[in-house]
Amino acid sequence: MPSSWLHSNDFNNFLRNAISAITASSKTENNQQYIALSIDVEAIPASTVLREISSTCTSFYLENTSESFSMVTEGMLEKITASGTQRFKTTSHNGKDLFNRIHHFSQVNTPHAIHLVGGFSFTDELDRTTEWTDFETALFHLPEWLYIKEGQKSTLTLIERFNSNFSLETWVRRFESRIEEWTERFNPKKILFNENKVNGFDPDENNLKTTLPFNSSEGSNQWARLINEAKNQIVRQRFKKVVLARKLSLPLRHQPLASTIVSDLVEKYPDCYVFAFNPKGNSFFTGATPERLARFTPTQVETESLAGSTIRGRDPIEDNVLAGKLLNSKKDRLEHKIVIEAIEEDLVPYSERLELSKSPQVKKLPNVQHLYTPISATFKEGISRTNVLKDLHPTPAVGGFPRSEALRFINQEEQFNRGWYAAPIGWINSDGIGEFYVAIRSGLIQKNTAHFYAGCGIVEDSDPENEWLETELKLQPMMNAVSNAIQQHPEVLEAQNYERDTVI
Repeated sequence: MPSSWLHSNDFNNFLRNAISAITASSKTENNQQYIALSIDVEAIPASTVLREISSTCTSFYLENTSESFSMVTEGMLEKITASGTQRFKTTSHNGKDLFNRIHHFSQVNTPHAIHLVGGFSFTDELDRTTEWTDFETALFHLPEWLYIKEGQKSTLTLIERFNSNFSLETWVRRFESRIEEWTERFNPKKILFNENKVNGFDPDENNLKTTLPFNSSEGSNQWARLINEAKNQIVRQRFKKVVLARKLSLPLRHQPLASTIVSDLVEKYPDCYVFAFNPKGNSFFTGATPERLARFTPTQVETESLAGSTIRGRDPIEDNVLAGKLLNSKKDRLEHKIVIEAIEEDLVPYSERLELSKSPQVKKLPNVQHLYTPISATFKEGISRTNVLKDLHPTPAVGGFPRSEALRFINQEEQFNRGWYAAPIGWINSDGIGEFYVAIRSGLIQKNTAHFYAGCGIVEDSDPENEWLETELKLQPMMNAVSNAIQQHPEVLEAQNYERDTVI
């Protein structure tokens, strides 16, 4: 990779100015400063990049094939954590401070900004004595490097802690060394050669469809009691809708690779946002969510209502019949309408203009189809994106409406801590542009245990058996991806102790 420009006047002047600015600020401030460099690199599949990262390293992965966007990061130079009711505000304040301490030189042809990656827990409190021990109520970090592939363009950003002992020449050599290291480590030809040496894994022949222990009468009976209690509260007008979730924990012989799981999810769910976050190198949270919570541009926020579900048909005719029934379902249209109205209520105070279609569409995924309405809002001047994100989460699609009463019921009645399930996960950059996704259809892989999560919206007409079947359907993608990943290496799911698995 040519890097003669590292010796150019432009880069040398940048380094001189950065060193001068950092030296001046260090007289009054005691915060770590950083120097960052963005360059164009050869394109490599994001899941392949993730595969080359040690499972003991901090990493963050995101990909949406249909939008031709992917992101991978490694390492953690600095992290931002926050807790309590002010966690969104604190995270925003500390994030802006961190951005101000990064001196960035971009060699790419289009503008490129520094990114922070991470997310939040579902509620302001997180029980870290559970499987979520490696996570925080708010956790974002500045990686050592970040690789972004967007369309035909691939960009690598390298970040270094400032070292006052480095001369200008030392900085040049340091970045030369890191570029050479990346080129050697992620050489597309070498990676392709290694991939071709791997024994082929034919998913059509070897894909064991995981049989989940859904016939547990104890689990289904407890679920039915919970649904009926929620319906009683709706009749009493405590809330209009509540989203209840199940957790299923299964033992594994070995921890599967995150890269293998996400490769399976990307292939099967190209319209979803596939993610994997490993904060400490011990456990990772992964999934394929169909739902974007917020996409921030300099002037707008884009969000959506995704509520109301049914199965896919066995053929195109049956599929269209099921889609038509979904569009005309009183129960599902009510559930969908509640989400739209709540999002509108959240966005109106921040918006000059709000746009959405009058009728929902049907969004088809490989195993399920949803009612779907995209929503966009043009910001008023001076609006805080963090406030918008805080007010949008959780939407009635994953919490309920009214929000406070629904969340109170969830906290009282659900028998597990949601952790980061159904919470915002994503990225924000130094230009205020970013995306956050609702972390549903997800699971936490913790050494020899996999924890899977799925939920559904409960309204007055909900049927406990149908809601049970809906969660069963939503658990399958992650279950099958983990099962396939284990077989590929080859390891197997332990088909035992299902009687003790957490189902609610």
